Formats: sequence, C-alpha cells, structure tokens
Amino acid sequence: MSITLKSLKNVIVPILLCLFVGACATFATTTNSPKEPRALYTYYFGGIEHMEVAPAVDMLQRLGYAGIGAGARSEDERNRLSEYYQWSDKKGDSFNVVSAMMAHRFSQFGFSDADHRAAIDRMEGKSGTLWVWVRDDKPDGTITDKKVESFIRGILDYAVSKGVKVILYPHYNTYFPTTEDALVLVEKIDHPSLGVAINLSHEQMSDKGGVVALTQTFEKAKGRISTVVISGSLIELDRSSVGTMNDSTILSLDDSEYDLRPFMRLIKDSEYKGPVGFINFRLKEPEDYLTRTIKRWHELCEEVGLYKT
Repeated sequence: MSITLKSLKNVIVPILLCLFVGACATFATTTNSPKEPRALYTYYFGGIEHMEVAPAVDMLQRLGYAGIGAGARSEDERNRLSEYYQWSDKKGDSFNVVSAMMAHRFSQFGFSDADHRAAIDRMEGKSGTLWVWVRDDKPDGTITDKKVESFIRGILDYAVSKGVKVILYPHYNTYFPTTEDALVLVEKIDHPSLGVAINLSHEQMSDKGGVVALTQTFEKAKGRISTVVISGSLIELDRSSVGTMNDSTILSLDDSEYDLRPFMRLIKDSEYKGPVGFINFRLKEPEDYLTRTIKRWHELCEEVGLYKT
C-alpha cells in the first residue's frame, strides 16, 4: 500500500489545525482568566493561639488565607508549629507555614541560640523561614554590634546546614527597629539565605511610615526583601506607650484610616513576589477581623493591581 503526498497532506493538515485551535483556546482561557489577589497570611496570635490547630487551619483556609506565621520560642510553641506543618502537608499548597518566629531578649536568654536551633530542627525539609529579632532590654554597653553579628551568624550557619532560610525581622524598640537598621547587617553578612522584612507597623512606629520614607526603604532593601507585612493603622498614632502605638498601627485593614494603597503599590513595584503578612497582634475575635480584613485586602489588591505572580 502506497501513501501519496496528497493523502499524507489530507491527514496532517487537519491534525495541525486541531492543535492550533486547541492552543489558541488554551491561551485565550489563560489570558482572560481573572487575576487572583496576592496571597495573604496572618500570625499565630490575635486569638488564634487560643484555638486548637485543626479548627484554626480550617478557619484560615475557609476565609481565604494562604497560611500562618507560627511561634517557635517555647517547646509548646514548637509542638504547635509541628502541628501546623502536619496540617500544611494535608492541605497542600492551599495552606502553608510561612514562618517560625522568635523574639530574643538578651537580658533573659543571653547569647544562647538553643531555641533557634530547636526550631530549625523542626523546620528541616519543610517550607518556611525563621524570623529573628533581638532586644537589648537594659543597654549597658555589654551588647555590641560585633556580638550581635556573631549571634546572628551562628543562627544562620546552623539554618543553612539544615536548608532553612533566615529573616532578620525589624521590630520597634529592639536592636533593629526598622528595615534600614536591619539591612546594615544583612548586607554585611551578604548570604542568599539571609533576608530582611518590611513591616508597616514597625516602620510607622519608628517614624518611617510616610510614602517618601517607605519608598526609600523599598529601594534600599531591593534584592534583600524576604517578607512584607501590612496592617491597618490610624493616621495620628497614640505615642503614650508601646502598647498604645501597637493599638494605633495594628488594626484590621477595613478599619485603617491610613491609606494602604501607596504601600501596596510599593510591594507591587518591588522585586518581592511572595505572600504578604497581616499582623494581628492584640486583635480579638479572629473570625470577625479576619473576615473583614480579607475582604478589604481583595478590594485593595484589585485597586492597585497587586496579584499573584
């Protein structure tokens, strides 16, 4: 049986046409599909710490949150961290443990990094980054830049050996109150597994919350930004105490007097493409404030064009 050029053409051309039409349909479906808002996750407190892990995860997933940043200081917190990881494994990409976080007071823990290592051991082979911030409670000259650098390097070295990344987390009233302060050490160490966070609340408390100052912060931190954190805020802060400043700068997004859109545009224009954190410290009734926040988040993302990449 012989195959002529004409008969071969009659077979191949329809096949190619079908493939072309199918590819065009796929392209049209992809390009016309609605864009998704950038993923938003929240922290382990704000009332969530009083819930069992399973219902907490179910609530966050039901409301549309991408995951959680969990505590890791105590053994109880690390056990809870492991539970979050177990649920993350069950839920897949729809729920992630974004971070394990740990405040460190030199007056209480000295330069021991035992808890950091214990947290890193729980994180080995899993997703998430270790957030570290340090506080010199009683400045008497014994805590120096050199000692702090050595402390952070020690944590980073151990984390790298376990395949875990570290974020130096700026926090008002600590050794590194702003992103720019933390960036000095991050750039000095200059390691791909060490990044810096930008937290709107702590920038505001440190008088760095204006659009010009934030623009400079994002520009200086370019290439080093490992997470970005947002919250609703008042315009005029109550600076009576750290507590009142927290209450002024950590609100549900729909309660924000402060215009969040310029900050979100900076996220959009930055090289940071990951999920954004919503800090919920001292907030109450998580089902309520989380519902209102995610709704406002989606509205803001639509307004400024901040989508998943």
